[in-house]
Formats: sequence, C-alpha cells, structure tokens
Amino acid sequence: MTIPQGAPSLDEQGPGRRAALSARNAVEDVLLSLKALPVAFDREQARDRLLRAIQCAYAVMDSSVIAAAHLDGLTEGASILAETSSLLERAGDRSTLKLLGDLLDRLAAARASLLAAADEVSQIQLARRTELVGGFAGAELPPPRPFRASRGEPELHSFLRRPLLPDVIVEAAEPLPEKPAPAPPAPPPPKTIEELRAFGKGAGAAGAKLLEEPPKTAPIEEAPEPVFAYQPAIEEVEVLRRIGRDCLEDIANHRTLRKPNAIESWLDVEPFEQALLDNIDAFAAVGGAALPTVSLFFAEAKSADPERAFAVALTLGCVEGSDTVGAAVMTLKQSDPETFPGWIEGFALAPSPSVDAAMADLCTGSREDLVGLALDVLHERDATTDEVVLGLLDRDEPSIRRRVARALATALPRGEAVAELEMICAGAPSDGVFLEALEALFRRSHEGAQRLAREAVSTPTSRARAEGASFLLCLAGRAADLDLLLTELNRAPSPRLLRGLGRFGHAGSLGSLLTHLHHSDPEIVAAAAEALERITGAGLRETVEEPWPIDLPPEAEDAGAIPIPKRKVEKVIMTPEAWEAWVNQRSRDLREDIKLRAGVPFSPLHIVDELESRATPPDRRAEAALELALVTGIVSPFSPSDWVARQRRHLAALRAELTSERLSPGAWLFGALTRASERPAAPGQSSRPPARGQSSRPPAGGQSSHPPAKPQSGAPAGPALAPNPVIPAAPPLPFQPSAEPRIQPRIQSGVEPASPWASALPPEAVAAIESVPESASGVTTLPLPPIEQARAAARDPLPFKTPTPPPPAPERPADPLATTLPPETWPSRSVLPFKDPAPKPAAGARRLDQTRKFDELQKQSHEIGASAPPHASQAASLTVEQYAELFVDLESDPARAAEIRARYGLSDDVAWTIVHRTFQERFDRDPSLERKWKAHITSIRSARARS
Repeated sequence: MTIPQGAPSLDEQGPGRRAALSARNAVEDVLLSLKALPVAFDREQARDRLLRAIQCAYAVMDSSVIAAAHLDGLTEGASILAETSSLLERAGDRSTLKLLGDLLDRLAAARASLLAAADEVSQIQLARRTELVGGFAGAELPPPRPFRASRGEPELHSFLRRPLLPDVIVEAAEPLPEKPAPAPPAPPPPKTIEELRAFGKGAGAAGAKLLEEPPKTAPIEEAPEPVFAYQPAIEEVEVLRRIGRDCLEDIANHRTLRKPNAIESWLDVEPFEQALLDNIDAFAAVGGAALPTVSLFFAEAKSADPERAFAVALTLGCVEGSDTVGAAVMTLKQSDPETFPGWIEGFALAPSPSVDAAMADLCTGSREDLVGLALDVLHERDATTDEVVLGLLDRDEPSIRRRVARALATALPRGEAVAELEMICAGAPSDGVFLEALEALFRRSHEGAQRLAREAVSTPTSRARAEGASFLLCLAGRAADLDLLLTELNRAPSPRLLRGLGRFGHAGSLGSLLTHLHHSDPEIVAAAAEALERITGAGLRETVEEPWPIDLPPEAEDAGAIPIPKRKVEKVIMTPEAWEAWVNQRSRDLREDIKLRAGVPFSPLHIVDELESRATPPDRRAEAALELALVTGIVSPFSPSDWVARQRRHLAALRAELTSERLSPGAWLFGALTRASERPAAPGQSSRPPARGQSSRPPAGGQSSHPPAKPQSGAPAGPALAPNPVIPAAPPLPFQPSAEPRIQPRIQSGVEPASPWASALPPEAVAAIESVPESASGVTTLPLPPIEQARAAARDPLPFKTPTPPPPAPERPADPLATTLPPETWPSRSVLPFKDPAPKPAAGARRLDQTRKFDELQKQSHEIGASAPPHASQAASLTVEQYAELFVDLESDPARAAEIRARYGLSDDVAWTIVHRTFQERFDRDPSLERKWKAHITSIRSARARS
C-alpha cells in the first residue's frame, strides 16, 4: 500500500487506519489458510469476498478521516466479513475442525474492530460535518508515459492497463475425502404372509442380480485431431502472452548470469545485466496483455524456484503502481521459504517506490520469516525508516533482533541508536545478534565500539564471536590492538582473520603471517599469502594451472577418466621460503609507526581502487566496502550486489568525497569523517604500547634509531581509547633481517631523515614538520596534514596547476595517493593483492564473448583459410552426434586420449577445451540439446555392448 501524493499523513487519518490495518492482516491470513481447510465449500466465493474486504481496508488507509470513503470502507468491510463467516460456518462443524474455528474467530475479531472504528469515525465526521469531502481515489492507476529503454539501470514503466488483481490459490492442498453415497431407505417390515413371500422373492431376485457379471462395454475411441493444410490463426492476446512468458523465462535465467563466477569480475556481468533489462523492456512493450501471466508463471513451478521469484518481483517492481507490487507481495506470501532469496534480490533491484511502502507494511505482520525478508529488502535498498525500526524494537525473535540491530546503523538519531545497540550488546544475545550490533556501533563511529570488540576478543564466550570481533578490530582498530589480534590468531587461526590482518596493515604482523604459511590448511596458507601481499606489495607471484569450473553431467563425473581442461592463472606465491627471503631483505624498509597498504602509507582511496578494480573477487569487494564504511564513517548507498552502472556512479561519488577530504596518510582511521581519528605515531615512536619500564619519549636529538627489543606480551597496554597514545619505538620483527644495506629514502638530502615522514615528503615539508614544537604530552602535533604543508611550501596558488621546477616533473600516475602525498611517494606497484588481467579489446563478460565467438565459427569458417590452425574449422563444425561419439571414445579408452582427439581434428588441449566449453554453453541455453546428447551416448554404449 502506498499513500498517493496529496493524501493525508498517517497521523491525520484517525482511528480507522489502525483498525483497517489489523483487519487487512487478519483477512490475508484467513485467505492464505483456506487451502488448508479439509472441507468442501465454495472456495472461489470466499476468496472473492475476502479480496473485496482487503480492497475496502486499502480504501480506508488511503483516505482521510473526513472522507466519505473512509467510513464506507469500514462499514462495507465489516459486512463482507459477516458474509464470509456465514459461508464458512456452513462448511463444517467448528467444534471438530480446529482450523475452521480459528479462522472464524479471526474474522469475528476483525469485524468487531472495523465496527468499533466505524462508530468512532462517525462521531468524528459528525463533529466535523462541515469539512466532509467526497473521498480520495487511492486506487487510480498511474497515467501512461512514453516508453523509455533501460540503460544500465531499470526504468519504471507505466502503460495503459487494467488494475492487476493478485492470484490467490484456494484449492484444497490435499484431496478431500469423497462423501459416501446415502444408504437406500429400509423397506417396511412385512405384516402378512403374502408380504413375507413377496419380500423373499424380491430378495432372491436382488441377490441373483448382484451375482450377475457387469456387461462389457466397448472402449471409447478418441476422435483424431483434425489435419489442417495451414497453421490455424490464434488470437493476438495469446501471442502477446507467449512473448511475455518468454521474457519472464529469460529474466529468471539472468538471475544467475548477472552474478560473476570464478573467472569473471564484477564488470564482466554488465552485458548480462543489459540483456536482463532488455527483456524487462520487451515485457513492458507488450503491455497489459501479458501482465496477468506473471503470477501464473510463478504458480506453475513444480518445486521451489528462486529464479521465478526473482523474475516476478523484479518485473512487477518495474511497472509503476501499488497494485503490481501488491500482487507480487500476495504471491510472496503463498511461496515456499526456499524462494525467499530470489524475492529479496528482485525487490532490492526494482525501481518502484511502492516496494519501500510494501516492505514497511510487511514489517507490521506476525510472520517472522516475512518480517525478516522485508528488513533484508529495505536494507539492500537503503530505505529502512525510523518508523519501521521503532515498531520492531520490542520483537524478541533472534532473526528479527539481528536485522533490527543492523538497521540501527543508519536508522534513528545517533544517540538513540547507540543506546539501543549498547543495550543489545549488554543483553548477552546470540553471537549473530551481538556481532550485528557491534558492527552497527562501528558504523556509527561510536567510541565504545572498540572497547566492546576488545572485550569480546580478550574474554571470548564463543569462537564465532571472538573471530567476528577480531575482524572488526582489524578493519577499524588502533595500532595498539596488534598484540591482541596476534594472540587471537595464534589461538584460533582462520582465513577471515588473516585477511583482516592484511587490511590492518601493521608491519609487526609479518612474522605471524609467515608462520601461518606453514599451516596444513590450504585456505589459511592462501589467506596468509594474500595478507602479506596486501601489506608489503612485494609482487611475489607465480603462474599456476587450475581446472576450469565446469559442471559435468553425472555420467562424466562417474566415469572419472575425462580430463578436465585447465587454465593458467597468476596468484600470490604461497611458498614460505620465498616470502621469508623477501621479508629478511626488505623488512627494515617497512615502518611500524604507520598503517601500510602495499608498502606505502594507507589511504582510504586505496579501498576505492580495490572496489573499482577488475581483479578484485566478489567476496573481497564486500570486505572492502565494509572497511571503507568503518574507517571513514561515510554512509553510502553503495552495494557490491547492485547494478553495475549504479555501482560506477556510487564509486565515483565516494572518490570525489574522499579526494576533497584532508586525511593523514598512514593513520589507523576509525570514522575519520565523523569523529577524531588516531594520527600516525610521532617521530621516532611506535604505535604499540610501551613495555614496562621503557621510556615513551623519542631518542635524544629527535633522530630515529634502530628499534629496540619487542616488549613482552605481558606488558601493560596504554589506555584503550586514548586519542593520541604515547607509545615507544617500533620493535623489530621476530626473525633476523638480512645484513644488506637499507634502501635510501627518496629525498633530496644526504642525512638520515629525523622523522618517519621524511622518507615520504620533500625537504620543504620535512623541515616544516621538524620545526613543529611538541605538546605537553610528548606527542608531536601537526598544524597541517603533510600534503598541505608541502603545498604551502611550494607556494602553488592553484591546486590544479603543476609547478615548473628546474628538473622536469614526473608524470602524474593514476594513483589515489596523488591527492594526499607528493610525487616522490607515488608507489610504483599496485596496492591490490590481486593482479589486474591484461586489457581486453572490448568490455564484456568472457562467457558472452566466448559464446558469441564460438557461435560464429561456423559462419566464418570460409574466412579462416590456411592461416588458422588445422583443427579450427573442424572443431567448430562438430555435431552433437560426433561430440557424443568423442565422449564415449574417451570414456572407453582414456590412455589413447590424444590419438582419439586427433581423429576428430583436436590436436591439442586447447582445441578440446574449446569444443567442451562450446557444447556445455549450448546445453545451458538449450536443455533439449543436452537430452539429445545424452540419448546419443546411451545409444552408442548399447550398440557397442551388443557388438
């Protein structure tokens, strides 16, 4: 239900709206429970009456208390409920059927609520009789608009159509027992001897008749179908409905295609998204003729099908009007919970504003699964309102409680939300609820969030809670949390925590990461190597062969003799010896007083780079989006599962916002744009807490010295939430570094820099920083960020003007640090642990490009000529029968695989890979072709077995 423009606010609608809302929820529950009644009654009549009662409830909610339609909707709805109750009472005995009694009680309560509200509304209208109006036509359809094609994002279509009524299934879920035939009337008892003789004679005839065999009837022959010399014409509306149904099937199939697989990036799915949008536009172009088929398309599924649910939610969400979304919600209420993921994705991507109102309305219901689904949709759409959250604060179901805690990251004023989240954390909830509330506190940039996370890690109540809190500390903790995180890593290592340490960016964690390269779990080893690459940017990579992620048919999986094609990929080296050699040689160049990302001072723009990169896997993009939200405090609608075009727009806005901010590079940030964050450590100091008896002052003369010994794990830590902790010099790594000389800092000076910023700044900025006095606490304070100090020293009046020094200035690379650091510190290596693939001639999904190329091989065979490999044209022209024979030959004699492939023109593994993937993709597009292929395989096996 949506309140159209011009309708009164909910507070001005009087007591009728509350009664209408509760009555509508009760009527919907009764309507959806009719199919469970094991009695015979006129189900269509009951369904139509209940749907009419729902329309009356909407008329009340969409009109003002002084409108005539407001009172009429209450009274008419009560009358309809009375008629429906009478119809159900005749269906059976409520004392023997518990469900029937419950439904009648709910209808009676709803009718009483409507009548009581009608009395109150009548008194209000009597007192305000001079203000009465005719009513508000809330059921009017939106006017048609010219068609607009979707480009990157779906358009909201409005065309000429009739109101869409929901399709509700009321047939009995189980076959009803047949009523026994009525017993024949008993004959009167004989009173005379003649009557007795006649009764005996009739009984004997009846018995003889029962013993007779029934006459045999000839089978009824069905009339043959008429043979026409031409195809009979069909109505135009049937053609339009067939076209609409084909569009719905394609929309359902594209739910999976728009998700990147193991060999695709988030940018590669953009062509599939455009194909999905083209099908939605084609459905809208068909018009209102195909609109009623949407619910039927979902109902005809023989089992739970999330793809069909996705198609229904997205298609109806692209048609303007509250009736279309209402029909989708009614279909949702009748669906199996296994289809809920498809409903969530479809509603989240739909452009209709009626989806937000429908989901908020769904949150007022009693079904826990539907309330959770509505909250998930509102979260994905970034549309959770304060009213929705306030209405659910008293719900104690764990699934709803967890989602409410997640919603408090953006809903309600900050003070109220933080108070509620702290109460949730203190109430000893389940691990899921606690971690959602803790993450929401981090998103709110609450100062106590880090303290709660440290307590959850230091005194864990469960492993899941400790791991989740440790990961949040890795993303938005302080440098002093390193010892706590390493302790948790040694106690319970996990791939997620290792990846979190890579984002934590502390050089003091390199020793523990090297240790976990020797772990027996390959996932932990891969996560440790990824973390090392993320911190150091060493560029240690190797090319390995991996099998293609191909879904083979059951016959091929059982055979076990078919070689799976492999592909070459470049990954981070996971060999411990290679990493230990690199760290021993280069570890002294990595400072422990700043947060590192690929060996350079960390900047939030590095995260934007990772989100924009083609090489970032989908799960790492989700982690990067969370890290960006925590370190900056920015509330952005960006979502890694959104439309690609919308992601591009949101990332551009994030980059522009971060570029305009003044953030110190290398700082451990936490809500940097909403609260004061921790700055990098002062010159000569580490961000680790001092060991017992160790001075926190820098060495005399301000010169940086070699780091002292690492403090013991039992040393007391400084204050947990101190904004500028006083910390000692950086400790060394737990292994012996190489004796080779250190790489000199890239500055125009012949002396060792006195500040850790000296290796990243020009001499003018170094001199300006060194001249700043120390505060009373012993921490050097900077009046300007380093890049601002460098700009002031350069005296460049325009930020976009490039100065002309005597030597030619280096060309500005496309790196995010160009906005926060001078040119001397621009990194020469990527800040991502994943390597960007080679540039392609055209953007698009590899699946789509490869399929298009393979489909055109047959047409282009005459152009291949002598320049093409000998197997190219023959491989492209293989039929399904030949592919089946090739499959059986390889299955029967795998030792001669090379010779068998050569007979079919496939001289190497590349040709076999092309043929195999071509047919698999053809099977995905045409299941009948796959059935034909399997039939040929069975026929060939049988023939060879007989011979």
